[in-house]
Order: sequence, then C-alpha cells, then structure tokens
Amino acid sequence: MSSILEPIILFYLPLALGYIFKKYGKASERFSKDFSRLILYIFLPALLFDSIYTKSLGDEFGELLTLTLIGTVSVFYFLAVSKLFFKNRFELSMTLFYANSGYLPIPLAISFWGVEAVPLIGFYIIGNNLTSNILIPLLSARDLKGGLERLKNFPPIYAALLGFILAVAKIEIPGIVLKAASTIGDLAPTLALIVLGVDIASSGSFDLDGVKVYLIRQVFSIFLPFLAFIIGLRDLAFYIVILEALMPPAVSNIILAQEYDIKPEKVARVVLTATILATLVTIPFLIFLFSV
Repeated sequence: MSSILEPIILFYLPLALGYIFKKYGKASERFSKDFSRLILYIFLPALLFDSIYTKSLGDEFGELLTLTLIGTVSVFYFLAVSKLFFKNRFELSMTLFYANSGYLPIPLAISFWGVEAVPLIGFYIIGNNLTSNILIPLLSARDLKGGLERLKNFPPIYAALLGFILAVAKIEIPGIVLKAASTIGDLAPTLALIVLGVDIASSGSFDLDGVKVYLIRQVFSIFLPFLAFIIGLRDLAFYIVILEALMPPAVSNIILAQEYDIKPEKVARVVLTATILATLVTIPFLIFLFSV
C-alpha cells in the first residue's frame, strides 16, 4: 500500500498546493509564466546536468542514444497520426506530436524510480524537443531559421549535452560545483508540479478538441513501447518510453503558437484540457502500473 501512496503524495500534493495558491492566494497573472521560465532556465538544466554527469555511462551509452532516437521517432509518428484525424488543422497536430517530455515525466519518474531515471529522460528530451522545435516553425511558416533560433534558447538541451560530453571526456568537476547543481536541480520536479497546479486552476472550460488530442495520444501510444521492445530496450529504459508515450502536450506549444500565430488561444485550451485529463486519468494509471 505504501508503494502506491508515496508516488501519489509526491505528485499530487505539490499539484494541489499550486492549485490552492492560485485559487485562494494572490498569484498574479504572470506568476505561472515567470516561474516556468525560472524552472526552464535554472532548475531543470541543473537537474539534467548533475544527473547525466554523475551517472556512469559505461554500457548504457547505446541505451541513451536509443532513447534520443525514440524521442525523435515519436514526433514523426504522431505527426503522421495527426494527419489522419486533424487534416490541415496544424494547431491540433502540433499538440499531438509535441509532448510534455520533461516537466511532467521527471517528477513522476523520480517518484517511481529515483534520480537514476533522470538521465534517460534527458536524452529522450533531446530527441523530442529538438525535432519538435524544428518541425513546428518549418511546417507552420516554413521558417527553419526560427526553429533553430528557439533551440538556442532551450537550456535543458545544453545542460544535457554538456553533462554528457564532460562525462565521456572524463573531465572532473569540483565536488562543490556538483553539490550546488544537485541542490538547485532537486527543486525542479516539485516546483514544476506547483506551476502545473497553478495552470490548472487558471484554466477555463474544457475544450473538445483537447479531449480528442488526449484520447488519440493514449490510444496510439502503444506503438512506442512496442518499438522500444523490438529494438532491445528493457527495464528502466523501457519503462521511460511507456511513461513518455502517454504524456499530454508540452506547455511550450503555447509559446510556439504565440510566436508563429498558430491560433494561440485554441492551443492553450487544448494543452490545458489534455493536461488536466492526464493528471486525472493517465497519472493514476501509471502510479498503479509502476507501483504494484
């Protein structure tokens, strides 16, 4: 029983605190946006850098690169699926193929498997986010330069790659620096969940297309674990693929929609609707699946 209660408390308590703070506190309209940037630029990069650098790569080098490959394949796969259901409605296509591969999976993975899961997620993020941030500007406005410019402003990728390069090169980092990175990075999962709670409290009514995006993602996600199993991923790496495959749309979809004028208000409603459904349905399922 305690094995199920622990991830439930670790996930839903910060979420509830964020929700209560927004509903009954004095959170400004910019609170979520500003705090999200703080997590993106400071806490999440520190977490990825520390976990990837301190992890012994060894025989897992190929496993990490395989997760990057699957993260990339997932984008193209769900892009193809979106064409079957949404035709030329790109505002819905992008929310289907650009999933939340960091903010939501990292707190869950830590509650299930501990910090050893973070490097695996970090390499999945590289494939998922790199591909999505190139495809969305390219497909919406044929602006490849714009997509590459956005990647320049995505610190988690830099942090993951830097940690990986320094580890492979066996460059020793002073212990005090690693301890500082670890202390800062450990705050990322909890803060991300608090912000998510604030976002949920700020959301309006459900969007029907958001429900469709959520359901299609859940139904067609089975392909990714199947692919991972076929190419030889097992144990924790395989579980990470299951977790990532079921994730709702990335919040970054909203930023991209605003930047490239892809019906940003619609995208925001779709992202929040799918995220709320994931927290109410998918997350309890995952907690049960990985806790029994």
